[in-house]
Amino acid sequence: MTDSERAQKRANAVFGQQPDRHEKGSAMGLIRADAAAVQEKTARLRAARLAREEAAVAEEPAPKKTRARRTKVKATA
Repeated sequence: MTDSERAQKRANAVFGQQPDRHEKGSAMGLIRADAAAVQEKTARLRAARLAREEAAVAEEPAPKKTRARRTKVKATA
């Protein structure tokens, strides 16, 4: 074993191997999955809100028509 091989082996023992790049990719995958879940929930809640508002408008009765009252004018004589 040469000195350079020994140094390489010692360096690998101290520093270890580089972490795999798949960890970064999996983190991005988690972020994308969370974002997709938030968008799905937002769309579902928006649809429920719009349906609820539409139902409230449909149930609202038409305003009653009332005649304006006449006020009596006092005659001053």
